[in-house]
Amino acid sequence: PGVGRLCVLDYAGQEQFHKSHGVFFSGSNSFFILLMSLVTGEKRQHRTLEELKAEAQYYLSFLRASLDGKFIPTVMMAASHGEYCSNGQRLLQRVVSEMHGLFHGMINITEESFLLDCRESRSPEMKQLKR
Repeated sequence: PGVGRLCVLDYAGQEQFHKSHGVFFSGSNSFFILLMSLVTGEKRQHRTLEELKAEAQYYLSFLRASLDGKFIPTVMMAASHGEYCSNGQRLLQRVVSEMHGLFHGMINITEESFLLDCRESRSPEMKQLKR
């Protein structure tokens, strides 16, 4: 109620679709969620802080370049597969902190971030994210 029209687009990080993303980056009231996985591969190996920072920096730079200074976007960062990584919240907070420094004044990165256990749709984190 009172929120207005909502459109959710999942880009899934696939490079072959990058060229089409700019078409959807249009409104100054847009809100972006950058969701990164804390693990990789079938064996769910933990990703390093450097890997996570590189991914975040890549996508935030891509977003900034796609908008071409039209407005300052708001981005919330989240990480999935928290159930496999005991230090996931710490890793996510470090990434958020570093991205704040790198993109200060260019992208509004929210203070709030979410570590998600994607197996449980009714977890407190998923409920909070839905609000």
